[in-house]
Amino acid sequence: MTAIDPKTRWRQHLAGTKNESGNVLRVAIGGSVTAEPLEPYLGAHLLDKGFSPVVTIAPFGQVHRLCLDHESVLEGEKPDAIAVIWRLEDLFPAALAKTLDDPAALQELMQGVQTLADAVAHLRKSFAGTIVVSVPPYPAMPGFEVQELTQYGAGMAAHAAACALWEGEMRKLEHVRLLDLHGLMLHRGAAQAQDARKWYLYRQPYAEVFWQDIGRQLGRIIAAEKTSAKKCVVLDLDNTLWGGIIGEDGLEGIQLGQDFPGSAFRDFQKYLLHLKSKGVLLAVASKNNPEDAYEVFDKHDAMILTKRDISVFEIHWESKVESLRRIAAHINIGLDALVFVDDNPKEIGEVRERLPDVTCLMVPEELAELPGLLAATDFFDIPVVTEEDRQRTEMIAAETARKQVQGDVLSEEDFRKALELKIDVFRAQRQHLARITQLINKSNQFNLTTRRRTLAEVEALCGNDNALVLGMDIRDKYGDYGLVGVCIVQKDGGACDIDTLLMSCRVLGRGAEETFIAQIAAAARQMGAETLRGKYIPTPKNAMVKDLYARFGFTHDAAGDTWTIRAEDVQPPPAHIAASLALDDNANRKG
Repeated sequence: MTAIDPKTRWRQHLAGTKNESGNVLRVAIGGSVTAEPLEPYLGAHLLDKGFSPVVTIAPFGQVHRLCLDHESVLEGEKPDAIAVIWRLEDLFPAALAKTLDDPAALQELMQGVQTLADAVAHLRKSFAGTIVVSVPPYPAMPGFEVQELTQYGAGMAAHAAACALWEGEMRKLEHVRLLDLHGLMLHRGAAQAQDARKWYLYRQPYAEVFWQDIGRQLGRIIAAEKTSAKKCVVLDLDNTLWGGIIGEDGLEGIQLGQDFPGSAFRDFQKYLLHLKSKGVLLAVASKNNPEDAYEVFDKHDAMILTKRDISVFEIHWESKVESLRRIAAHINIGLDALVFVDDNPKEIGEVRERLPDVTCLMVPEELAELPGLLAATDFFDIPVVTEEDRQRTEMIAAETARKQVQGDVLSEEDFRKALELKIDVFRAQRQHLARITQLINKSNQFNLTTRRRTLAEVEALCGNDNALVLGMDIRDKYGDYGLVGVCIVQKDGGACDIDTLLMSCRVLGRGAEETFIAQIAAAARQMGAETLRGKYIPTPKNAMVKDLYARFGFTHDAAGDTWTIRAEDVQPPPAHIAASLALDDNANRKG
């Protein structure tokens, strides 16, 4: 089936000839250039990510005004995200030109950049949605041609100083994302990216291929705020993590080292280690003798990955389809969260046929392309890396130890007692917001309403006197699960409405649900509410919680389709759990 090009896809969406998702996402774009060519490419990417986008282009050249008075510029539009695309040569041409001959003129340019940074800071205070700002590319104006021999001492120095100031100021602002326009141009190449004729005619400086680059990158940034990244890379071993077949070539015969192609496999492993540092789990599914495979991890001095970096090993001669199923079950994630990498087209074909939810990638024939295989995708777009992300592999190892104990004890009750669970429920503080937003946007199964929110929206709820954002942290004698539960309640007279209630599935069945409900009720009482109300909004993935409120004694009101209980009637936490509730704003919970 031939893929539809982005412009056609966008035209079909606007014409209503395609049934798109009802998940509306509104994006406004302001630019120091004419940004209309960006619309179809951004829109098409967001369509592919499951959204129904509405893209608004602000009037040309009103970057500062958009930041200082976005409601007026957008004429009542209420976007979920605002992107600001700008260039130094558009906003500060005179100051920029002076820097070529007068180093003292750099200060004038810096003042201009600072003024724009201050305007973005104002926008951050007045707008609760996602903000994306570009990093300006190297200037395309007379005197700044890269062929000039003196560019490093003049033009390049001015551009570097302006970018350093800009990026530093933007990183001071919370929840402002950077679109690296300069880096994108380096990747594409200035000669291919720019279109001088369109600039002079329409104030559109870029070729279509570069607008497509910008649209895809901007779409990735915006979508990452509201969608879940893939959670696990499942790897073949022979001719995937190393060259050759360990069972035939032996430890000394496989290709893995400083020389090509062994160096390509090493760099691929380095990128996998980078993904692990972001919280992506690594697993192995290989048809091999376990002893041979483990020997490479244990004894080959060119291996980058160690056995400790791998959360699950499936090394045997059974079907890789079954291996993938077991890996997903062990980690307690869906098959759609797996990315499978293999060099064998027959294995890839079988997985695609029998497990269509699994994303499959073939090892490229040109091994020089292997290190960039995963980096070229948007599978692992994570807007903020949390402490829970960094420790995920260690958490899986602790869970394996728990399961071993569960198999040894006599009863479920004995197992729960043996864990020595400690559950802390607390008012969310600033250091928790990234993780809480992550859970809100990626939790699907134990999630009563599946309402998605940006980090800025969660922060606004934290500052609302009639709302309470709660986090739940769980640990036991084997380790820390981390922040694994979120509840948002909003007070309405004498009642508290449960707007959001979700938990990570890996902590279910150990008393966490009972404890969380009990502490939510206690928090409601402290807010002066007598009644607790909740809703269950069904989705294709959250059927596991359809009876949750009934199970905990809530009464269903068919008229309003709500579940209600008196807060004082909610049962206390189970006796085997050490539970705490902290609503003090100064509660010292870990970030």
